[in-house]
Amino acid sequence: MSDERLLVLGAGTMGSQIAQQAALCGVEVDLVDISTDQLARAVEQNRRLLESRVTKGRLEAADAEAALARVTTSDDLPASASRCDWAVEAVLEQLEPKRTAFAELDRHLPAHAGIATNSSNIVSSRLADATSRPELCCNMHFFHPVLVMDVCEVVRGPHTSEETARRAVEWSRRMGRAPVLIEKEIDGFVVNRILGAASREAFSLLAAGVASPADIDAAARLGLNWRMGPFQLADFSGLDTVHDVRRDRYEKSGAPGDLETVEVLAQLIAEGRRGRKSGRGFYDYSTDPPSPLPVPGID
Repeated sequence: MSDERLLVLGAGTMGSQIAQQAALCGVEVDLVDISTDQLARAVEQNRRLLESRVTKGRLEAADAEAALARVTTSDDLPASASRCDWAVEAVLEQLEPKRTAFAELDRHLPAHAGIATNSSNIVSSRLADATSRPELCCNMHFFHPVLVMDVCEVVRGPHTSEETARRAVEWSRRMGRAPVLIEKEIDGFVVNRILGAASREAFSLLAAGVASPADIDAAARLGLNWRMGPFQLADFSGLDTVHDVRRDRYEKSGAPGDLETVEVLAQLIAEGRRGRKSGRGFYDYSTDPPSPLPVPGID
């Protein structure tokens, strides 16, 4: 079997960068989204990112143009899927949209094609039964920003065949990312399970009024040598995305720390504060450096 062409479904920040990272490594990619406007934004965003590398001398201009040309954008899933050998789903981080996406991919991909979800939270066993090929389904969790972060968590579900896990590992390597094979589905996988424990504690400290987000972030950066504190990281990831993940975990586990996180984030999202992408979250990104903002309901 020859894995040649990649389909990425969903042209948001993660999907667009997954597609571009693969293209940088010589893979021909179809990037598909129902919104042509979103596809146009994805192309422009990736062009800016690669042009920045060229300006800094980290990428040749000809190589950047070649990588951009390897990504074909389309809103026609059946036409794109019919010629692809592997698919990565990167739609909204919610169960039903992902199940719908898996069912559509299953309908239009060739019989040999694997389907991976990029989800950091929804395991493929919750999606695979929406297809006729559960043995060809798994998680491939890339990290934001995909063009920078080297790791990809490949998660084998109880339905995932040995061959599919092997192919997912090889796709990760082919896309220039270091695979970590996780043999059992578990909430948070490895990286986010460790990070989530620290983040839950940070939100608990905030909810208890122990320290402000800015001071907790400073403590994590200076005391733990983190590049970003937990609230800076939440802003970077998108508060709406973090909210959806933590709400899903709370509904499954009932962990009080997750409830505190959900409650704090829900208040910020209600004010339109979704993190860096909206310009305001725990910090105001219209200033340089970003300035801390008050958190509703927290003294």
